[in-house]
Amino acid sequence: MDVSIFLFTILLSGVGAIQVVLVSMDGFRWDYLNRVPTPNFDRLARHGTKIEHIDNTFVTETFPCHYSISTGLYQESHGLIGNFMYDPVFNSSFDFNTREPRWWNGAEPIWVTARRQKLTSASYAWPGGDVEIRGYRPNIWFPYSKTVQFRDRIDATIDWLTVKKIDFVALYFQEPDPTGHKYGIYSNEILEKIKELDNSIGYLLDKFDSHNLWSQVNLIVTSDHGMTGIDYVNKFIDIRNYVNMTNIIRTVESGPVMHIQPVDGKVDEVIHSLYNVRHMTAYKKEDIPERWHFKNNRRVMPIFLVAEKGWLITANKTELATYYGGYGAHGYDNKFLSMKPIFIARGPNITENHLAPTIRNIDIYPMICKLLGIEPAPNNGSLLATSNFLINEKHVGVGGIVG
Repeated sequence: MDVSIFLFTILLSGVGAIQVVLVSMDGFRWDYLNRVPTPNFDRLARHGTKIEHIDNTFVTETFPCHYSISTGLYQESHGLIGNFMYDPVFNSSFDFNTREPRWWNGAEPIWVTARRQKLTSASYAWPGGDVEIRGYRPNIWFPYSKTVQFRDRIDATIDWLTVKKIDFVALYFQEPDPTGHKYGIYSNEILEKIKELDNSIGYLLDKFDSHNLWSQVNLIVTSDHGMTGIDYVNKFIDIRNYVNMTNIIRTVESGPVMHIQPVDGKVDEVIHSLYNVRHMTAYKKEDIPERWHFKNNRRVMPIFLVAEKGWLITANKTELATYYGGYGAHGYDNKFLSMKPIFIARGPNITENHLAPTIRNIDIYPMICKLLGIEPAPNNGSLLATSNFLINEKHVGVGGIVG
């Protein structure tokens, strides 16, 4: 794969034994904070740095975007190009439950970077945090379970910071994603869920206060993607109405995007039957836009379909109803504001009461490495993007580019 990877030089001294907590609230669209009073998010921002929204990677799905946050890599580079994938070398498929290391070993997440350099790490429900990657797991890890209350996850995090002295903690909350999917972005249910999450943030901040952690711990709260409204009954495209399905070996995903593996020699015939279908765009793999940094991976199939915002693509209406049978979806072009998530950070190395320019989710990994005083693995992120709100450290700069 020919992809430019940026390497950064990190100043390893001066930080001391600073700890970092990275929190993700799945599907937290950037402007949810403007929908209802959020006194605790406001409190966090008032004492730290807020970014109106961050630019996430494409596709705007849970596993790919979380792995971009964790590794600082575009999806074509880290290899998790969807929540569902097919790998032609493995001749095997990936879904939410796949924990085989071979799917994840294309990149080094932050908890592995920390462990390789003799720091400790922990993960509570973070995507990939329970997988052995390149021979490492976090020192402490708990797999995802939707039954574990958010306060219990926070209590565990505080124990790891104060008793076990863990250097890096990744903490995942699955909400508000399922509420947005089921009820939609303007529902009363999503407004109540945002209030509930604000209360969770308040509980976390109170714990930081009572344990005097603000001089020691940098806290980052972000998300993987946003959400937009859908109408799965009326606004969908069934490719079976346009394509001779005997020319297709397999399709992967129903929803905002779809991968298609045609029979050998049938790529042109299949894609020509899809070029003029309304409310979506059909790409040959080699024609996928460069700005997505997506196409240069073997798991991207020869034909890739992308729906207009609010539309869905399927070859199986039952599957579509299973995954998109509500009023909200994500996965669309990352240029849309509706796909963009939140970012707020506070701590001893974070500027106070500051509104910062937009960063990319891939910039979070090198930033955390800098805060921890460790050298990052090769990544696509930039320390320049976060240098305007990091304090008590000199920015050394870009060390070089490899292709």
